[in-house]
Amino acid sequence: MELSNKAFIFCYDPYFSPKQMSVEFREVIHGKKYLQPENVMMANDLAVIHQIISKARLKVFACIKENKPANVHKLAHLLHRDYTNVWRDCQVLANCGIIELKEKDNETQPILLYEQIVLDFPSRERNLPGSGVIERV
Repeated sequence: MELSNKAFIFCYDPYFSPKQMSVEFREVIHGKKYLQPENVMMANDLAVIHQIISKARLKVFACIKENKPANVHKLAHLLHRDYTNVWRDCQVLANCGIIELKEKDNETQPILLYEQIVLDFPSRERNLPGSGVIERV
């Protein structure tokens, strides 16, 4: 399976709000803007990003990438973790669209949809009063 996009991006924007989303959805409806790509997830709270992409889930992602296990049981064995916890982590990654859980011969194989996970912290520009200088924040 060829990966459609190379990276899944968690984009942190502390100014992103439900009100801003509503404005953007209206722009999409009127054809002024496109929806964000499937490989981008926006969040205005770092705790949300951390909850979704925990250290354990990053290890699951890395293990799938490196070993391409035939099923979730083998993945749990490779990670030296309980099957139930690995299964739950795989479900979260699948619900985010980072992996696919493919049913095959009464087994579930985790398949990567991206080569990497990226955390994007966009810089902000602001004018420093009276200086004529634009500072990246």
